[in-house]
Amino acid sequence: MFINHKNFKVIEVSRDRIGLYCKLEVKLPDGTLVIRWGLDHFTYKQIKNVTSKSHYDSLATHDYFELLPYVVSFQERPKSTPVYYGYLRFIQGNQARKVQFTCSELFAGNMEWFRKDVRGINDIGHLDWGNFNP
Repeated sequence: MFINHKNFKVIEVSRDRIGLYCKLEVKLPDGTLVIRWGLDHFTYKQIKNVTSKSHYDSLATHDYFELLPYVVSFQERPKSTPVYYGYLRFIQGNQARKVQFTCSELFAGNMEWFRKDVRGINDIGHLDWGNFNP
Protein backbone atom coordinates (compact mmCIF):
# COMPACT_ATOMS: atom_id res chain seq x y z
CA MET A 1 0.00 0.00 0.00
CA PHE A 2 1.30 3.43 -0.97
CA ILE A 3 0.59 6.66 0.86
CA ASN A 4 0.27 9.70 -1.35
CA HIS A 5 3.15 11.64 0.21
CA LYS A 6 3.36 15.40 -0.09
CA ASN A 7 6.44 16.98 -1.64
CA PHE A 8 9.43 17.41 0.65
CA LYS A 9 10.57 21.00 1.15
CA VAL A 10 14.30 21.34 0.49
CA ILE A 11 15.91 23.38 3.26
CA GLU A 12 19.54 22.80 2.33
CA VAL A 13 21.76 20.71 0.06
CA SER A 14 25.25 20.53 1.48
CA ARG A 15 28.08 18.49 2.96
CA ASP A 16 29.59 18.22 6.41
CA ARG A 17 31.98 15.91 8.25
CA ILE A 18 29.40 13.10 8.10
CA GLY A 19 28.90 13.35 4.34
CA LEU A 20 26.63 14.70 1.62
CA TYR A 21 23.00 15.38 2.44
CA CYS A 22 19.74 17.07 1.66
CA LYS A 23 17.97 18.65 4.64
CA LEU A 24 14.25 18.17 4.05
CA GLU A 25 11.02 19.13 5.76
CA VAL A 26 8.70 16.14 5.44
CA LYS A 27 4.98 16.31 6.17
CA LEU A 28 3.33 13.04 7.08
CA PRO A 29 -0.21 12.29 8.28
CA ASP A 30 0.91 12.37 11.93
CA GLY A 31 3.13 15.46 11.77
CA THR A 32 6.11 17.23 10.26
CA LEU A 33 9.75 16.31 10.67
CA VAL A 34 13.01 17.82 9.40
CA ILE A 35 15.25 15.00 8.22
CA ARG A 36 18.74 14.41 6.92
CA TRP A 37 18.54 12.46 3.65
CA GLY A 38 22.03 11.12 2.92
CA LEU A 39 23.12 11.41 -0.69
CA ASP A 40 25.69 9.62 -2.81
CA HIS A 41 28.19 11.81 -4.67
CA PHE A 42 26.52 11.45 -8.08
CA THR A 43 23.02 12.41 -6.89
CA TYR A 44 24.39 15.19 -4.68
CA LYS A 45 26.08 16.82 -7.70
CA GLN A 46 22.87 16.60 -9.73
CA ILE A 47 20.64 18.08 -7.00
CA LYS A 48 23.21 20.74 -6.07
CA ASN A 49 23.42 21.80 -9.71
CA VAL A 50 19.64 22.26 -9.94
CA THR A 51 19.21 24.00 -6.58
CA SER A 52 22.07 26.43 -7.15
CA LYS A 53 20.13 28.16 -9.95
CA SER A 54 17.05 30.33 -9.95
CA HIS A 55 14.59 29.14 -12.55
CA TYR A 56 12.62 32.37 -12.91
CA ASP A 57 13.45 35.93 -11.86
CA SER A 58 16.81 35.87 -10.12
CA LEU A 59 15.98 39.02 -8.12
CA ALA A 60 12.89 37.58 -6.49
CA THR A 61 12.97 36.32 -2.93
CA HIS A 62 11.05 33.59 -1.10
CA ASP A 63 11.69 30.96 -3.72
CA TYR A 64 12.34 27.37 -2.70
CA PHE A 65 12.58 23.83 -3.97
CA GLU A 66 10.57 20.74 -3.18
CA LEU A 67 11.74 17.19 -3.78
CA LEU A 68 8.96 15.19 -5.39
CA PRO A 69 8.48 11.82 -3.66
CA TYR A 70 9.01 9.54 -6.64
CA VAL A 71 11.62 8.46 -9.16
CA VAL A 72 11.17 7.14 -12.69
CA SER A 73 13.50 4.93 -14.68
CA PHE A 74 14.22 4.57 -18.37
CA GLN A 75 15.82 1.60 -20.06
CA GLU A 76 16.76 2.08 -23.70
CA ARG A 77 17.04 -1.63 -24.51
CA PRO A 78 16.29 -4.85 -22.66
CA LYS A 79 19.22 -5.81 -20.40
CA SER A 80 20.73 -2.32 -20.67
CA THR A 81 21.49 -0.31 -17.57
CA PRO A 82 18.47 1.77 -16.52
CA VAL A 83 18.75 5.51 -16.00
CA TYR A 84 16.93 6.95 -12.97
CA TYR A 85 15.35 10.39 -12.78
CA GLY A 86 14.22 12.31 -9.74
CA TYR A 87 12.31 15.58 -9.76
CA LEU A 88 12.56 18.86 -7.94
CA ARG A 89 9.91 21.53 -8.07
CA PHE A 90 11.07 25.15 -8.06
CA ILE A 91 8.49 27.48 -6.52
CA GLN A 92 8.54 31.26 -6.72
CA GLY A 93 5.39 33.09 -5.75
CA ASN A 94 2.55 31.59 -7.75
CA GLN A 95 4.86 30.06 -10.37
CA ALA A 96 6.25 26.54 -10.26
CA ARG A 97 8.49 24.54 -12.54
CA LYS A 98 9.33 20.84 -12.36
CA VAL A 99 13.02 20.14 -12.95
CA GLN A 100 14.29 16.64 -13.74
CA PHE A 101 17.68 15.40 -12.52
CA THR A 102 19.54 12.16 -13.02
CA CYS A 103 20.00 10.15 -9.84
CA SER A 104 21.65 6.94 -8.71
CA GLU A 105 20.02 3.56 -8.28
CA LEU A 106 20.69 3.94 -4.54
CA PHE A 107 18.74 7.21 -4.38
CA ALA A 108 15.92 5.65 -6.44
CA GLY A 109 15.80 2.69 -4.06
CA ASN A 110 15.68 4.95 -1.01
CA MET A 111 12.83 6.93 -2.52
CA GLU A 112 10.98 3.72 -3.29
CA TRP A 113 11.49 2.61 0.33
CA PHE A 114 10.01 5.90 1.49
CA ARG A 115 6.98 5.56 -0.79
CA LYS A 116 6.28 1.94 0.14
CA ASP A 117 7.16 1.73 3.81
CA VAL A 118 6.94 5.13 5.47
CA ARG A 119 3.55 5.73 7.08
CA GLY A 120 4.42 8.18 9.84
CA ILE A 121 7.10 10.00 11.77
CA ASN A 122 8.12 6.89 13.73
CA ASP A 123 9.22 5.24 10.48
CA ILE A 124 11.76 7.99 9.80
CA GLY A 125 12.76 8.93 13.34
CA HIS A 126 16.30 7.69 12.67
CA LEU A 127 16.60 10.42 10.00
CA ASP A 128 15.48 13.23 12.35
CA TRP A 129 17.78 16.23 11.89
CA GLY A 130 18.17 16.49 15.66
CA ASN A 131 19.96 13.11 15.74
CA PHE A 132 22.93 14.51 13.78
CA ASN A 133 25.57 16.80 15.25
CA PRO A 134 27.91 17.69 12.37
